[in-house]
Amino acid sequence: MLEQWTEWMRQSMAWIEQTGPVGWVWFVVLYTLSCVLFLPGSVLSVGAGAVYGFWGGTALVSLASVAGALANFVSARFLLRGLMERRFAGSKKFQALNHVAVKDAWRMVILTRLSPILPHSLVSCAFGLSRIRSWRFLLASWIGFFPISAAYSYSGSVLGKATKAGLHQGSWAWAVYALEIGLTIAVTWWITHAAHRALKSVAPDVVDGDK
Repeated sequence: MLEQWTEWMRQSMAWIEQTGPVGWVWFVVLYTLSCVLFLPGSVLSVGAGAVYGFWGGTALVSLASVAGALANFVSARFLLRGLMERRFAGSKKFQALNHVAVKDAWRMVILTRLSPILPHSLVSCAFGLSRIRSWRFLLASWIGFFPISAAYSYSGSVLGKATKAGLHQGSWAWAVYALEIGLTIAVTWWITHAAHRALKSVAPDVVDGDK
């Protein structure tokens, strides 16, 4: 199923590239759907950078990420609360997350967006069951998503530039592309691990507790 989903998203990005403003809306819908279904959206994030460039891709991915987070948040808080409460009833991580989020909501949302301790869709559902205010959740989510959105979009923009330029480029051009991708991966790794360490220092039970 994952391979089919990835291929479908790739084809969707090809269609989005040709449809202008309609494609922007469809991108947000598609990304939100991937969040609701707990499916990876990395192909879409990289594809946005390839289609719209770094700045356009970053803006679109960060907006879509927040839309997806809101969908999971609202579902957990209002639509599927009973089901989600049963899902997290025995989760020590969720109990710790809920406890700390009340005291330090801003930092907890931002750090959990940067640190890959749990899938982002699951984190959004967990916060939906907590007592955090929705506007704080959305703004902090956007701040936390932005660096990773920028990293994915930049990688996509480099890949898109390389693809459009064609295969018949000099070795120097390909070396530059590889360096840009490598630096992006290194910076992303540093950000996520720094966030992970920070999260562990303020909420060790969220990081080390049982799922």
